[in-house]
Amino acid sequence: MADAEKSRLSATAVSPTVPWARFRFVLEAQEPISTPGYAGSAWRGLLGHGLRRLVCVTRQPSCDGCLLRHTCLYSTFFESPRPPGMPERRYQSLPHPFVLEPEISPEREVPAGESLRLGITLMGGAVEQAPYLIHALNLAGGRGLGRSGGRFAVAAVEREQVLGGDGWDPVYQASRGEYERRETPVPAVPPCPSAVRVRLFTPLRIKRRGSFVGVRDFAARDLLRNLYARIAILAELYGGDPRPFDWGSVREQAEALDFLDRRLRWYEWTRFSSRQNTLMQMGGLLGDFRLAGPTLATFWHALWLGQWVHAGKGTSFGLGGYRLESAQSASP
Repeated sequence: MADAEKSRLSATAVSPTVPWARFRFVLEAQEPISTPGYAGSAWRGLLGHGLRRLVCVTRQPSCDGCLLRHTCLYSTFFESPRPPGMPERRYQSLPHPFVLEPEISPEREVPAGESLRLGITLMGGAVEQAPYLIHALNLAGGRGLGRSGGRFAVAAVEREQVLGGDGWDPVYQASRGEYERRETPVPAVPPCPSAVRVRLFTPLRIKRRGSFVGVRDFAARDLLRNLYARIAILAELYGGDPRPFDWGSVREQAEALDFLDRRLRWYEWTRFSSRQNTLMQMGGLLGDFRLAGPTLATFWHALWLGQWVHAGKGTSFGLGGYRLESAQSASP
């Protein structure tokens, strides 16, 4: 397929399948905070603790058997119950309607008065629940973050103007105490390049036949298969049309992709699960690789959208994050 034809097919303004929006929370340290090297687990735990404390009216120790499970905001975010009528055999677990993107930096000390930033992508009806997350993070801030347990408060929240555009509008200022609702315009998926470099910035954990795929065995179709399945179920659960992401209709075309310049490594990340009271291994792939070939345009929409919903296991911790670079800037 000629480049011009690929561009014509790919540059159309289309719905991102699932309604979603990206937010950036600005959190002011009220005490010195010792941040971990990757704080995705800590932020998820704090957000869950604050939201449960804010909205749970039964105070049951578990959501199992709760009459409010299908309407409670905490359950919607962190339990993601199966909708009535969906067969249990279809999915072992359902994706949550949010993805975290915490700052990635070495362990550091944040002095009192300075700020941290936490990115949160919300999907479907969760987009309109952003004010609850402001309250939840303020409650969690009283508990503290990091080994020092330094307290923090939400100082401001910004919402991205256009998905992936990296332009941000303020929607909340603590000094004013008001939340401004906005809309995120439907973006135009950019034209498909002749080649693209995929840079994994948080561990990518993808299973094949029940086992996590390592550096030697990883192939482009592993990422694409996971993306198609993830975007399709997100559309089904949170609003959208899953039909454009039917993996069975395109999987043979994945064989024509060129999988080049692989510079991958396995990174072992360990987190403590308070729910299971144990350390858990959350390792995955980091690095980059290049995709090219005559069928790249077929998968371009899913690849582009996947930057914002992430891929693989642990997306609610912020794992499986990647960004795309054009062939010119991505050349080794």
